[in-house]
Amino acid sequence: MPLIKHNGQIRGRWGLFLVPANLIFGVTLSYRMRAGEPIVDLFYWAMMAIMWIDLALDLLSTRKHRMEVVSDWKRVLKLYSQGWLIPDLLAAIPFEFLAQAFHWESDWTLLLRALPLTKTFKVSAVLADLQLILQLPRALMQLMSLGYWAIQAIHAVSLGWWWVGGVPETIETTPAKIAWVWEDDTHAQLVPKVIAEPELRKMEHWETYLRAVYWTVTTMTTIGYGDYSPSKDNNGQIMFTILAQIGGVSFYGYIVGNIPVLIANRDAARAAFESRNEIIGEFMRIKQLPVSMQDRVRDYYQYLWESRKNVSDTEVLGTLPHALSVDVLVFLNNEILQKVEFFKGVKDIFIREVVGMLTTEAYIPGDFIIREGEFGTRMYFLTNGSVDIVINGNRVASLGTGSPFGEMALVSGDKRNASVQATTYCDVYVLDRSGFDLLRSRYEDFDKNVTEITERRNAANLKAKQDRELAAAAKAAAEAAAQPPPPEATA
Repeated sequence: MPLIKHNGQIRGRWGLFLVPANLIFGVTLSYRMRAGEPIVDLFYWAMMAIMWIDLALDLLSTRKHRMEVVSDWKRVLKLYSQGWLIPDLLAAIPFEFLAQAFHWESDWTLLLRALPLTKTFKVSAVLADLQLILQLPRALMQLMSLGYWAIQAIHAVSLGWWWVGGVPETIETTPAKIAWVWEDDTHAQLVPKVIAEPELRKMEHWETYLRAVYWTVTTMTTIGYGDYSPSKDNNGQIMFTILAQIGGVSFYGYIVGNIPVLIANRDAARAAFESRNEIIGEFMRIKQLPVSMQDRVRDYYQYLWESRKNVSDTEVLGTLPHALSVDVLVFLNNEILQKVEFFKGVKDIFIREVVGMLTTEAYIPGDFIIREGEFGTRMYFLTNGSVDIVINGNRVASLGTGSPFGEMALVSGDKRNASVQATTYCDVYVLDRSGFDLLRSRYEDFDKNVTEITERRNAANLKAKQDRELAAAAKAAAEAAAQPPPPEATA
């Protein structure tokens, strides 16, 4: 039975949906249980359905175990049973509905009803999988995880403060009326006296919860305005406040200490780029380069940042085993290499050797990749951008992504017969003469291709040259015939 890929788009999209859905369900369920509100409704059944779908997806997805991708369903089930199968199964059973249907009134029923909340602790594993599937920055995932657990902690402490009676159940809508009256006493004096009791309104559950959240936030962030505080004669409230303050200081200190680090890690590549820019700027200032040249240098490095985020192919591929780095290069360049006439019909092993000889370069608009008249020592493969072919200062053609150029000079050893100028930002792969000659010596089919194509192109170039000479001669003859005859000489 084919299984869903553990690192595929289905699992990625499901994880992005599951994290907020689980947060909403956990907060809603625990709130309703504390408020004593009805729980079994359409929302409840929708979340139960999500729990079962998540269980089914975990059963029908491959798993990565100790660097091995497990695609056998029996092994998947075994691995799942050793992890989250039991918690996921208990979270998916509608105990709240069963408690109502069978009138379970004992104390242990509350524990069963709260079992779906165990799904909350699976979120860390889901976020870790999402980072691998979606290739999101690690710092971003840490911030998401931190935000998730911050909301859960605030919610849990708020429910606890509500449970210990820290929030009044009524709110004063009209204050009490007080008047100063004379006390009929031996020494008559004015004293305040309540002449009308305050009007009170019983708060709704969401209002009580809101004030509990307010107390939690002010306490855990060490602000503590003092408008809500534990009753001095309620030991439960005092102990709960102490625990909330200790937890709040710890959590607040953790956040304050880690957020700058996470932000710095998120911009680590950018910081390295800016640091290098400062060094380059200082170099250009000391060497007194022309302003126009400085602008070109800055444009070049800015393009490297925008296209590669300051990460070079060599930096990444150089850390991989040779076989794996070649596989990556073949994947990246196979389509381009297939367009090179010299490489058509060659063996796959030849392509694997070619890609190992390629180096990368980048050019900005206006740069000359090849100049007419210079001796050719390299050929190029345009992987991104467009270039113009220029002969004697005139543009004769344009090439786009995937085009090779400069190969004929490697064969003939002659000077370049045209210039190649970048018209946009360009990325190219480069193969030098030594690699080209080595390939010819090792692979007969490639050498045969080079010989045949060279002879064909030389013949075509010779014919084109002859045609141009004939055309020029015909044009000169026509111009000579069109000129008037010289005047006859007179005696």
